[in-house]
Amino acid sequence: MKKTLILLLLVSFCGGTAEPLFTSVEQKQILEEESKLVKGSEDSVNSIFWGVTDAQPEVYAASDVAQETIELTTEWVDKAIELWGNYGPLEIWIVGEGKDEVIALDEKWCEVRTQKDPTWNKKWDCANGDPYDSGDGWSPFYRYVNEGGAAVSSYIRDYIGYYFNALVVSSKYPGPEEEDYKKVILHEYFHVYQHANLSVPATDTDGDWRTSNRNIYFNGDEVQVPFLMEGGAEYMAQYWYSKEPGIDPGYLKQEMEYKAQTIDAYLNEGRSLRELGYNESFQSYDVLTWFVAYLIHSTGEETFRVNFWTQIEDLGFEEAFKSNFGKSADEMIDEFDVWVSQPVEVLLEIIP
Repeated sequence: MKKTLILLLLVSFCGGTAEPLFTSVEQKQILEEESKLVKGSEDSVNSIFWGVTDAQPEVYAASDVAQETIELTTEWVDKAIELWGNYGPLEIWIVGEGKDEVIALDEKWCEVRTQKDPTWNKKWDCANGDPYDSGDGWSPFYRYVNEGGAAVSSYIRDYIGYYFNALVVSSKYPGPEEEDYKKVILHEYFHVYQHANLSVPATDTDGDWRTSNRNIYFNGDEVQVPFLMEGGAEYMAQYWYSKEPGIDPGYLKQEMEYKAQTIDAYLNEGRSLRELGYNESFQSYDVLTWFVAYLIHSTGEETFRVNFWTQIEDLGFEEAFKSNFGKSADEMIDEFDVWVSQPVEVLLEIIP
């Protein structure tokens, strides 16, 4: 398995590294080669590279991030690539704990962006204002210092000249010392896979980040909701993590039993799974994970992971769903709502 290419442009460490560090000349050559790869016809935005790739992800880490954290992160991204394929362009950004260090990472972000895309808007899409102290402004990484977490941002937009996914991980919630860190990386990389299967660039028609023409392919509506994006990423992460050597054979059932605690709250809410947002009074991801488990039990893991996601662009969400799962999304949700009302012991029978 190929090792992930590490471009540690901000980091200095004692001891060896898993991959050689590159000189500034080599870095420039890499960026020039990438520019040649993605430039294509200057008159067509569709010529910009997006999708299956042989290129290795690039890694950028804040200077207070330990080498072992970088290696752990790239190890689990490599595992995800081995499971689901290599998609890109992909950049991995690792945020540490220090404010000064993450500000330097913000600056590196802007440097990389403008090297790869001369059309990049430095005023608004690089760090601006004072997000760290006054809260007035923005940067790609400021919130991770205090809030932690991880995320994938998909930059496939009709007004930029270089498409890429940015997978961001931080030092807490979960931290690299926690077992959940590995599962979160799998979860986030599955988002890379999901986005890579749709080559339609986003167009901003209303200035609202919550709406996008790409969302129509992912859930049937312009408004961004968790539905199969988050339910799919979480179940795939948990399912494949459970198959790792040394993991307790009962791990997946235990995890799904824990997630079943949200089912009653969901049923009492009385709204469709497709309407649930990111800030519900209960953890919407958990019941959505159960819905994906139900889909996979009914049709097969490959049907969900491969067939459905690779057909959304050609068929559209509704037709791809019906073609692979045998009924419309709304019909399947109604069926699920009846099934999931059973005792948890019965529900767990479908979990491998």
